Amino acid sequence: MAWFSLKRDAPAAAAASHAGGPSLLAGRYRPGPRLGRGSAADVFEAVDLRTGNAVALKVIRLPVDLAEDQRREWLERLQREAELARRLEHPDIVAVIEAGLQPGGAWLAMERVRGVDLSRYTQRHLLLPETLVLRIGARVAAALAHAHANGIVHRDLKPANVLVNLAAGQVKVADFGVARDTDASATRTGMTMGTPAYMAPELLAGEPASAASDTYALGVMLFELLAGRRPHQATTLGELLQATANQAPASLAALRPDLPPTVVAAVEQLLARNPADRPADLAAWSTQVASLSALMARVLTPTVAPCL
Repeated sequence: MAWFSLKRDAPAAAAASHAGGPSLLAGRYRPGPRLGRGSAADVFEAVDLRTGNAVALKVIRLPVDLAEDQRREWLERLQREAELARRLEHPDIVAVIEAGLQPGGAWLAMERVRGVDLSRYTQRHLLLPETLVLRIGARVAAALAHAHANGIVHRDLKPANVLVNLAAGQVKVADFGVARDTDASATRTGMTMGTPAYMAPELLAGEPASAASDTYALGVMLFELLAGRRPHQATTLGELLQATANQAPASLAALRPDLPPTVVAAVEQLLARNPADRPADLAAWSTQVASLSALMARVLTPTVAPCL
């Protein structure tokens, strides 16, 4: 879910979106206009009265049909995951400032990011130059490597969860709200984790999430940013699951014959069906891809594009 925009909402829209929104939270965060709404959460712009800074306030709603024991599990999990997210201090990860519980759910106060999410640039008429895609991929990989080193798996990496401000050279991986400690054993009662189109074959087969499954999701995202489509496409969820489990990804080289083989190989590494065949060290992969992007920028005809 995006909680950012390039322009402020009109006053009337702001007033309407704030109606029925949360009241002052933790005696500190004053909510303003709603920035986004999803099936399980609303995101508001808010003011941190302690600092005067703008923040993003994510208010998470519990499913209404949970039994009491399931409700307790939800709240415990949300609290645990908020604490895990606060451990992540990286320039390319949206910072979680504070979290709390309230009747019916929980809330997170997060760094306010202004820009757009990468889903905008998966459209074929808006594809970014490949050197820029590689630089973004390198930074996302470095952010994931940092999370993995802290025992945290994102679980839902996709273009909509990567925010960019191209003019400012900013990249931010967002929404670790379904992340979990890799050592945790709590179940996920009542939740659908991840987004099927970006889920690795082993996840679809019921295996637990891992750093390798985040790596696969990164591959799907970069494939989409370069080709304007995903490596597996289908008209129904069942067909998608079958294709991901049993078919090789579409050929990036065939879809983008102009790409250097080194670029194709870098993305294909991430999409290996066997998790053991994917890059085990995303930090090293990040360094290699950043170097590849810099080399391409020097030897290829320059393309006008914002710098990152």
